[in-house]
Amino acid sequence: MKKFSNNTHKIKAILSVFGGGEKLEGDEIANRLKEKGYLVNKGNIRMFIYYNMLYKYLQKELRDGKNYYSLIN
Repeated sequence: MKKFSNNTHKIKAILSVFGGGEKLEGDEIANRLKEKGYLVNKGNIRMFIYYNMLYKYLQKELRDGKNYYSLIN
């Protein structure tokens, strides 16, 4: 399993799991990173998105009480 070396590497890995126009939950982002071979914790990924990526790289949409993230155009 691969680990993240720094924040920039983690940001690029998270952005790479998004397809064109997809809206994903934090758990789905973590699952896709696991499929790519990264050692991740779902809670850590969600907190990292909230504190380091929200409104800079990703936008949040609340649907049915769950946060869905999509790329900022």
